[in-house]
This record gives sequence, C-alpha cells and structure tokens, in this order.
Amino acid sequence: MKTWIIIMGLLSLTLAACSSNDTTEDKEKTVDEATQDAPVAPSDDFYQETTDTKVDHIHGLGYPGSGDALMLASHHGPLLYEEGTWKETTGEKHDYMGFQAVDDGFVSSGHPEPGSDYENPLGLLKSTDAGETFKQYAFAGEIDFHYLAASYHTNRIYVFNEMPTDKLENGFFYTDDYGQKWTTMDLNGFEAEMISNMAAHPDTPETVAIGTDRGLYLSTDAGQSFSLFKDDMYITYVTLSKSHAYVAELVGDKVQLVQIDLTSKEAKTLSGPQLAKENAVTYIATHPTNDKEISIATLQNNVYQTTDGGVTWKSLVKLGDLTKE
Repeated sequence: MKTWIIIMGLLSLTLAACSSNDTTEDKEKTVDEATQDAPVAPSDDFYQETTDTKVDHIHGLGYPGSGDALMLASHHGPLLYEEGTWKETTGEKHDYMGFQAVDDGFVSSGHPEPGSDYENPLGLLKSTDAGETFKQYAFAGEIDFHYLAASYHTNRIYVFNEMPTDKLENGFFYTDDYGQKWTTMDLNGFEAEMISNMAAHPDTPETVAIGTDRGLYLSTDAGQSFSLFKDDMYITYVTLSKSHAYVAELVGDKVQLVQIDLTSKEAKTLSGPQLAKENAVTYIATHPTNDKEISIATLQNNVYQTTDGGVTWKSLVKLGDLTKE
C-alpha cells in the first residue's frame, strides 16, 4: 500500500495496490449512449450578470463548449466570464468538484446544491448546456471524483478514486465511455510522493501528465508508465495544450509560471502576477484555440487572465470578489 500526499495540503490519499491493466464495469449504472446531445446554449434567463457574488472554494477553470467564455467552478455553482462581464446561474448551483471543460461542455463530479433532489455525491456527470442540465453517467450517490482530468477533444477521462466501492476500488483509472468501463493506470516509473493534479492532452488521449514535488511526469501510454519529463520543479498545477505544458511551480517562497514544449522540452518562464507561496496557483486554463489566453486561479481565491501570452495580466477575481471592466 502506498500513501500519496497532495501538494498544498488539500487531501491525503491512500492508493491500494492494483493489478496490471485491470478493467471494471459499472454494471448497475450503464447508459445506452456514451455522449449527450450536441451542445446547446443555456436558456436566455439561466445566466444573469453579477458583480456581488462572493467566490470561495474555486474548483476549476476552463472554456467549455469550444467557446470564448471562461467558466469558473465554485462551491456555489458555475460562473461565466465573457467580454468583461461576470454572470452567475439562476439555479443548479451545484458544487462541481473535479471540473474539466471539454469541447462540447464540461465533465465533473461534486455535490448537489442544498435542497436538490440529486443524490449526494453527484458521481461522474457531463453538461452540454453550460450547467443548466447534466447527465449522470456513473456512481451517483457513491463517488465524488475530486481529481479528474479530461481530454478536451476526445472522450478520455482520467480519475483518482479516493472513495472505493464494490465496483471501483481505490486508485488511478481511465475511461473512454463515461464510466461504463474503467482501466487501471499502473503508474510504472512514477516515484514522487506528492502530486498536484493530472492533466490530459486535448487531442492525444494516451498522453497524461502529473505535477509533483519532483517535477513533471509524463505518460504516453495512458498512465501505464511514466517518465520524469522535467525535473527539479515543485509543481502546484499543470495543464496541457496541443504543444505545451503550462506549469505553476514554487521557487523558494515565490510562484513561477512556466511553458514547456512537449517535443523539445524547452522551458520558458512567463511573466505573471507577483504571487507568494501562500497564494500559490491552484488551477490553470488555456483557451482551446489561442495559447496566448491563459487564466489562473490561486489559493486565496484570486483569478488572473492574460491575452498576450503573459506580457500583461488583469485581475478577474480578487480575494473572492468579482471585478468588472
């Protein structure tokens, strides 16, 4: 049995030993189709402009549905930032843990809002209308996947399951059919004791990265084996674009943002907000078609965005308070 400690002291995880390439099926919660209908815009009145919403417990950032709007998953539902304006939902204010934007919406886990009829936890779900509705694919009422990575343009989803059931044990797995079948990640060659998160490549489902206190680990065989792609980095978050890894690392008591070429391994330090260790980066999102647009969230509920590759940054959320242009 091996113990994993999550960077930033978020959670202690216990990983039970798993046999090679095991698969398991969620037989009680299978679905006829592994995808929802084509993505659609939410109803006109589902999102409304807001400036006084207090943001706490940020659980993710991303650009769902191949759009330009940045979605922030908070403890009290999603918020959208678009054209200088923040919008909040008028309902369905669920606590989306493990939030990951994908090209036709977002996938997530988490907990239902107070008074909801949904079982708690929400299991593995997907929304294709910005959170107005969603479909629960697996483990509703059983598992809350805090650590989840999704390939933006494919159906591949990676998870760490910290809530073992009789259908899915404790450990690292991936699925290509929204939880009908799971395959164990063996993690051969992975030697770090502390991890930040997993990140899936947007186009190549077999490529997955893990940020650690030793550096950036990368797998090109769906997590069966890993190699230390970039060492001597204390990483608090990593995300993958088509050609780069974007990493937040701690250097002494300061935060540094780094862009790493996935082919050459060349690392480029990006200019960024001046952040101390106590306000480390907890999430990074890159625009699906524009690498120069990068958004980050921090431990103290700040959100910053650059649209010129890190030359300049603007504050979108300051200590949980929304900003307005």
